[in-house]
Amino acid sequence: MSRKGRKWITETQEFQSTDDPYLPKKAPGGEAICPRCHAVFRDKRWLLDEDFYQEFKDSDLVPKYLCPGCRKAVDRYPMGYLYLSGDFFNEHKEEIMRVINNEYERARQKNPLQQIIATYEEDGSTVIETTTENLAQRLGRAVYRAYKGDLSFRWSEGNKLVRVYWKR
Repeated sequence: MSRKGRKWITETQEFQSTDDPYLPKKAPGGEAICPRCHAVFRDKRWLLDEDFYQEFKDSDLVPKYLCPGCRKAVDRYPMGYLYLSGDFFNEHKEEIMRVINNEYERARQKNPLQQIIATYEEDGSTVIETTTENLAQRLGRAVYRAYKGDLSFRWSEGNKLVRVYWKR
């Protein structure tokens, strides 16, 4: 933004947003639990509270809904991909997958909607599909911090789908 005389000249940039079709438009009232991942909806957000889940899992007092993360996982709707490849990865695959699982557990403690949908082999690399773009980035950065290598990010036009490539 710059100023020319008495008028402000602004640069407009077209922003393309991709709304997440799995997030509800209106939050359900009260509390709910997800029977698939044991997440609890309380105070207008999803969180992990295993004690609450165990107390009310068999009760009719608290409704049971699939959380948006589980709905994405069931429908196979990934918003992030992590590609792991290279000779070093093939030699240390078990250790690297342990780092990924540890980082995934830390991420789920903060936001249970971040989930790993699937892990599979494709064209000589391991692919991890995630329900959010942030989780794919977080897992890629964790592997990079632990083992270095080459890390690159490729976003879609609306910045809601990311492909993270790590190779060493």
